[in-house]
Amino acid sequence: MRPGWAQAIAALALTGCGAHAVVPSVAGAPPVVDAPAGDAETICARSAVSAPTSDFFRSATLEDANSIDVPSNGDLWPSCASGDLLYAAWGDGFGFGADRSGRRPDIGVGQLAGTPWDVSSLHGTNLVVDRAREQAIFRVWTRGPYYQKPTGMLCHGGRIYLAVQDLNAATYDDVPAATIAVSDDRGVTWKEGASPMFSGAVFTTVMFLDFGVDEGSAVDAYVYAYGLDHNWRASSHVLDPQGLYLARIAASQDLQSRDSWEFYAGQDATSAPTWSRRIEDKKAVLVDCTRRHTETSKGYAVISQGGVVYDAPLRRYLYSSWTEYTFELYEAPAPWGPWRRFLTKDFGLPPWTAHNHGGYGTTIPSRYISKDGKTMWLQSNTWSSGVDHNDFALRKLVVEPARSP
Repeated sequence: MRPGWAQAIAALALTGCGAHAVVPSVAGAPPVVDAPAGDAETICARSAVSAPTSDFFRSATLEDANSIDVPSNGDLWPSCASGDLLYAAWGDGFGFGADRSGRRPDIGVGQLAGTPWDVSSLHGTNLVVDRAREQAIFRVWTRGPYYQKPTGMLCHGGRIYLAVQDLNAATYDDVPAATIAVSDDRGVTWKEGASPMFSGAVFTTVMFLDFGVDEGSAVDAYVYAYGLDHNWRASSHVLDPQGLYLARIAASQDLQSRDSWEFYAGQDATSAPTWSRRIEDKKAVLVDCTRRHTETSKGYAVISQGGVVYDAPLRRYLYSSWTEYTFELYEAPAPWGPWRRFLTKDFGLPPWTAHNHGGYGTTIPSRYISKDGKTMWLQSNTWSSGVDHNDFALRKLVVEPARSP
């Protein structure tokens, strides 16, 4: 999937000044800064709200380029861990298969053994592949030039869940529908419902919160899923996603039933999160109107399809996002925030090189976080701007908290 390098995006005027609503927090803790009220994109159309800068980490260092490429073909690679394996889904590629003849699959699921600390141990195996033409496994719900793309994965209760969206194959610029597929046999077979769970380009880029191997670091009895509206990244045809939204599902309930989903609807006067089963009531947990490289266009929105992982040793939630030319990393003490940006890595305008390049689809698999939580591996992809890493590609991220967690 080409993310649209150097693509002009229609202008959106940003005027005025933004403000964050401050609400009381628990005793002894600093005030909680809630995201601004209202629809994220409407907020950004009238005021240039930016995410606060984090002081949680003393330092954060990310490699300038991918340093590990697992033999594979494809992009995105949302993942979850179960047992000794990492399960991952890809788009636009042959996955871990050695045979790359014939028509390229649009989507697939595989499993990886090994860890980045022993590169020779890393190897993957394909489980299933599908194409929009066949729709033998994952259905396309929207008529027209749409095909299946994976956005989030969850290993929970002995099952694997996969969020799949309809992406416009002609422009990569709108995602009108999405659903959740489930596998009861470690990714060999999959089941979907009779209709999409999300439509109207609302919450159609779904990313599950990664709580570690088999959700072993879960902090309560809920599964959490983040979502974006409009598109999976900055767009030239629809509004850019500029808000990160959140839903929760009781772990004992059916994740494939929309009736089980509750959407974050803001905080009450005591800073406690409130929830609603009405998606119309949802409120962003993060609004960031920042745009990078405005010299090339209106600039690139910083909220995109990436991943959210719980760094259990540091008791911190990490959201990895990206723009056309940058990586954007955020942290929070709770799934609903407050979210603050702790690292922007700018790779500059193309051409890129083997020693300096960005990418898209940024995720940090929980299986690839060290025991002390300070070293982790970030997955991203690119196959333009002078470099080709259209595979399962990793680079090291090292963080040092400002104080003991």
